[in-house]
Amino acid sequence: MSRNSNGRVVRSVRVPSPTEGSIGVPDEYDFGCAYEVAIAPGDNRTSEEWARAVWEGAPTPLRWFMVVGWRFVLGLRLGPRSSPDHILGWRIVHLDPDVTVCKLRSGVLSASNVFRKVDGEVFVWSTFVVYTRPMARVIWPLVSSSHRLLVRIALRRAVRP
Repeated sequence: MSRNSNGRVVRSVRVPSPTEGSIGVPDEYDFGCAYEVAIAPGDNRTSEEWARAVWEGAPTPLRWFMVVGWRFVLGLRLGPRSSPDHILGWRIVHLDPDVTVCKLRSGVLSASNVFRKVDGEVFVWSTFVVYTRPMARVIWPLVSSSHRLLVRIALRRAVRP
């Protein structure tokens, strides 16, 4: 994929797989998607700083829309938003400069978000959802189109000009 510097968010072909030994990717999942954006020259943010920018740096209405959706639509068990071990309530399960993984569960599904810097040139946000109860097969498809739109909006806003 060619590198763009205009902050354009594109669907990524860089979805990590468990066979690559990728941290945070479930062995099997029911939904997976990834979006990427070029990192501007001189932008040295870590994967955690990028993750915080896309979630915590989102405008207040968008942040609240995400939190309400996670909590009341998906039933995800958010942690304390003020905790350094969480990003907007998502528990950090792996952290290094190039990869940050956040996970949560609800009564019907578990979700993982993998935030990766690839060669310092591209930032990729991958989401993986595992259905743990049949109800997830009804809920997640209804939510997934909003999820994909919100990912693109949040990534676009997190890019520094």
